[in-house]
Amino acid sequence: MTPHRVMVPVWAELLDTSGEVIELAPLKVVVRYRADDPYAVGLDFEVGSDVWVCWLLARDLLAAGLALTPRSENEVGDGDVVIRPDRDLPWRVWIELSSPSGTGCYAFKRDTLAEILATTEALVPRGSESGRIDWDHEIAVLGGEAA
Repeated sequence: MTPHRVMVPVWAELLDTSGEVIELAPLKVVVRYRADDPYAVGLDFEVGSDVWVCWLLARDLLAAGLALTPRSENEVGDGDVVIRPDRDLPWRVWIELSSPSGTGCYAFKRDTLAEILATTEALVPRGSESGRIDWDHEIAVLGGEAA
């Protein structure tokens, strides 16, 4: 049977810039993907004992960020999510997440995210996402009538 979701626990590092100390602290993250929500990749961050903060970002944005040349000054995204390669370490990629309560900058292993992205693309190839959405259901949720 073909799986309909991907859930991969990974480790990220949080850039702590409080005061003058800048250090990377390990952070447990679950990267998730569902075939019935094919445009989004979830990042679930453990911020306390059984306390999680969940972010959704566009799968295409993640792909574009991973496609950037390592050690370049380029970045993708604007607004709440920005992805950029590390300037010094080619194996690392940064994902910056901003909300009204603050901004977090997280370092991930590029190869790990690339493998997860490849798994999502094997599940739902890029360009075929719209065929996986139950549009009648989505219209009904919005309060309209399905055609």
